[in-house]
Amino acid sequence: MKHKRTIDDNQEAGGNPEKEYYEPGPSEQGEGSSAGLMSKVHDMRPIVLECLEVELQQPALNVQEIGRIIADGMLAKLITEQDLHELAKKWSKSMQSLANINVGSLSEDLSRGTIDSRLVVIGNAFLWNILKMSMSTVRDKFDHYHFKVSTMAQSLSAPITVDFSTTRVRNGQHIVPEDDIFKQIDLLDVYNSVVFRKTGDISNKSKQFIKAYLVVATHPRCAIWHYSLRQSGSSHKKWLQNIPEHIVSCLLSFLLALAGLDAPELDITNEQLDEGGSFFLSLGETDEIRVSTYNAMKTAREQLLSKFKACVTDALNETREMPYNTNTKELMAPPRGKPVDSHHCVTWRQYESLIKICELDPSKENLEAKHVLDSKLLISYGPRLEEEEVVIDVEEEMK
Repeated sequence: MKHKRTIDDNQEAGGNPEKEYYEPGPSEQGEGSSAGLMSKVHDMRPIVLECLEVELQQPALNVQEIGRIIADGMLAKLITEQDLHELAKKWSKSMQSLANINVGSLSEDLSRGTIDSRLVVIGNAFLWNILKMSMSTVRDKFDHYHFKVSTMAQSLSAPITVDFSTTRVRNGQHIVPEDDIFKQIDLLDVYNSVVFRKTGDISNKSKQFIKAYLVVATHPRCAIWHYSLRQSGSSHKKWLQNIPEHIVSCLLSFLLALAGLDAPELDITNEQLDEGGSFFLSLGETDEIRVSTYNAMKTAREQLLSKFKACVTDALNETREMPYNTNTKELMAPPRGKPVDSHHCVTWRQYESLIKICELDPSKENLEAKHVLDSKLLISYGPRLEEEEVVIDVEEEMK
């Protein structure tokens, strides 16, 4: 069957010649097809749109037929741009995906040389608009769900927003006890002496504070080089030992107190919690809110403990990068490429190298050299030599 598109009445006679084309595609055959509807009531606007919807419902889309309906409808002023926009918007929401294009019928018509490629372009353009709107709809849904999830996350995390505050601790409350190596120090004094970065988060603040403590924690101060914090397993470096547990415990307790998560109730199981106690009752107006807040605080506490331990490890590693000045008896900032006073400064790498030499070749000369350097660095586990003032030429001793 062959349909003809006639010249518009407004066009000049003798203008564009009459165009003929075969109507392809399975959607035109049988009752209810778009072609049947168009042939009956071509001048009725609702029917034209209905014909277009019929085509869009086919299992195999015939882009030439879709283009023909749109072109004829617009030429006859039965379809407007707004109609197409609304139709594309409707189908972008209802279609799960675009159906397969009927490539077979197009190829068959091409072989006859009667297909109007412009109609195919129009059909494809309309289908592309549907696809774009569909993608936009999906994006809007994702944005909406992302907003809901973000809002829920913020509402859940709001009660346990964590930051440090010195109002939660007092002087003399968190003191590291003295032993042969570590000094007695009030951790609040150390914390108040640190100038924190304005942009630093709680992890950065923790690391800054821990490092500030470690550089003054021991006597001599370079003795801190010998300590690490192994989370698991053992180190192959025999000259490194785990930092004493009571030191780590003091640091963690102080940091948890600053964060407001040091309550004893957070260190027990839910079954052991006294739900009639003042701590639990202070967590909310209802039992449901209290339980939710309690679990959130416990989770935050566990996560912070893990971060704090990692900060101790990192701070110990960075402290070993700090040279020790035998004149001032202080750890200095890492050189980072700058020259170091080789006569009065010792680095951990130099000291570690001497330890390795003694381990591989424990000759009398090597052991004596290490003993001399230990003495001059005041590294000794015997009585302290705080009053001893020694002028040391490190470069001469390392030769």
